[in-house]
Amino acid sequence: MNKKPAMNKKLAMNKILFISRDPGGTNQLVALYDILQRQQNNILFDHLDLCPGPEITVIAKDYAGEIWRQNGISYQDWPDLETEDDLLHFLTALSPSQIVTGTSHVDDRTEQMVWRVARRLGIKTTAFLDSDRNITTRFRNDGGEVVLPDQLSVLDENSVQAALSLGLARSMIFISGDLYGHHVKSMATRNAPPETIPEWQAKNGESLILFASSYIREMQVMGLAFDVTEFDCLDCLIELLISGDITAYRKEIKKPYRLIIRPHPKDTPGKYEGYRDRATENLAIVIDNSATSLAAVGASHMVAGMESALVKEAEMLGVATLELGAIVRNRKDHKKTVS
Repeated sequence: MNKKPAMNKKLAMNKILFISRDPGGTNQLVALYDILQRQQNNILFDHLDLCPGPEITVIAKDYAGEIWRQNGISYQDWPDLETEDDLLHFLTALSPSQIVTGTSHVDDRTEQMVWRVARRLGIKTTAFLDSDRNITTRFRNDGGEVVLPDQLSVLDENSVQAALSLGLARSMIFISGDLYGHHVKSMATRNAPPETIPEWQAKNGESLILFASSYIREMQVMGLAFDVTEFDCLDCLIELLISGDITAYRKEIKKPYRLIIRPHPKDTPGKYEGYRDRATENLAIVIDNSATSLAAVGASHMVAGMESALVKEAEMLGVATLELGAIVRNRKDHKKTVS
């Protein structure tokens, strides 16, 4: 009697569901999607138990949809689910062999709910970290209890200890590196020139300066404390431009200037509107986030911000950067000393 051939385990795992919500986590999954579609990086295929050519379905919640769209990747909107049983029925209908997620911050627990429900269904889950900051908060629920995926990808060895402290076995942690960073470099040739971005029309030799917002004010509302805010940083940048002291940090940035304030996806709408009135003869101010991050960075002469992903992208692409958080802190310390 002929035996039925055994199914290849990796072939059985090739139906993947991507779920993301926060911009940073979504960026990592965008890069992973590109790797899997292009059949690159065999190490990641091994970690995910995949053969080349997996079937990938993308589910995007809140801020993630725009990022998937800008990268030309089709996605479905996260459904309105009230309970974990609703999610269970949703996942059962999709019947993925495994689920890959990003991680969110303290304002959302969607991924944690996915990990819990997937475990009930026996579906393997892998989460991809996009940062080595605030790692432990991403895996604790509102009651402080630890909620973990089956497997975790981290950026580097420095993140492993934080993951181990949560109770995840070392065998379930792997280092994938900064997938999005490599993706940025590979996609650099697609950057749009300045004149193709709406409202970015540089005139009379203006230096185009991109300010990358951080949603600190919004996190302060949730009870988190910060010694420097995004407004401190933007005020400092404008002061440096108006006074001409910007050359102490970046000699190549000359007036006149065109400052593009790029709101963060989590920013409260209109939070920077008052800054339009601070324009001067040598400083035009535009508030715009219509371009992709790669196009925005590629169009700029300098990118300024505070621990921002855009600043990191600029460094990778060889665009001048200015880390404003340190400058603001030094100025505050100087004022305390003087007084």
